[in-house]
Amino acid sequence: MANKKKHLSDEERFCIEKMLGNKKRKVPFHEIATTLDRGRSTICEEVNTNGGRERYTATSAIVKAYWRQYRKKRDCNKVACDRHLTRFVEKKLIAGWSPGSISCRLSKQSGLNYVSEKSIRKFIDKRPGLERHLFWNRNDHRGGLKRSNKIFLSDPERKPIEVRPLEALYQYGHWEMDFIVSTHNSSVLLVCVEKYSKILRMTLLPNRNNDLVNVTVAELLKRYVVNSITTDNDIAFGRWKDLEALLHTSIYFCRPFHSWEKGLVENNNRWIREFIPKKTNLQSISLEFLLDIENYFNHKPRECLDGRTAYEVMVEKECGMIVESLEINFPKVRIEG
Repeated sequence: MANKKKHLSDEERFCIEKMLGNKKRKVPFHEIATTLDRGRSTICEEVNTNGGRERYTATSAIVKAYWRQYRKKRDCNKVACDRHLTRFVEKKLIAGWSPGSISCRLSKQSGLNYVSEKSIRKFIDKRPGLERHLFWNRNDHRGGLKRSNKIFLSDPERKPIEVRPLEALYQYGHWEMDFIVSTHNSSVLLVCVEKYSKILRMTLLPNRNNDLVNVTVAELLKRYVVNSITTDNDIAFGRWKDLEALLHTSIYFCRPFHSWEKGLVENNNRWIREFIPKKTNLQSISLEFLLDIENYFNHKPRECLDGRTAYEVMVEKECGMIVESLEINFPKVRIEG
């Protein structure tokens, strides 16, 4: 039959009614199932759901099945059924939010726990014009050869990540730090991320001079709690003891070629690359554009923060205040290098 192994067809329901209405003998369910090439449990559930042997009618069963499917589809797409939700989802997709972030934010702000990520993605699938906002372009440029720094690695006093306190995994005030470099000149982008709140700070430097790096990092983080800093074995941190003295903190270093040990800042670099792709001349970037990128990440809801923004969590930890982030304009996704 055309509808075999799917929902029962109208013809199958009329056949069930006919066999149940046999006045000569009581037809068992397994015989009906064999006749229709269906499972016995399918026939049993169909009959018992629609009045049992004595009151089963095909017409009534067809109507009930139609309304069950109608309600199921309606309930699965609550976004499409609510004009306010539709506008909110469309607006936030254009602003660069993911379906998961939108769902978490709606749950936190409005208590709409039923607007799941799955429901939002179903809504997007039916509107091809919104699909382009889901996935950004990816950089596929391969990095160059890694250069070892044997002099710095031989520093016996540097503290490896193995001795970093366990509190760095779940307490506020522990930072990760890294550079985004330029192939055109010596300019670098310094990126600092706090592990608990995910607050992002970054700035542009003309070079990686040790003293300049130390002064810049101290200036960036002077308003924040800094219990520790985790970074890689970059030669720019050659005077790490001076930086420890400036911030009154401890600096820990990843093992060579183990960048995943500071995975948070590496992941942030990956997303920053969507705005500043590889092989971009960093000197062509304005400070206003960098500030737009920083504000975007700090005021964007995150699933890992239960729908809150990094700024909201940071203010709560630093000042003990409950605040709400303002809407931030979405920066230009790609700039010309």
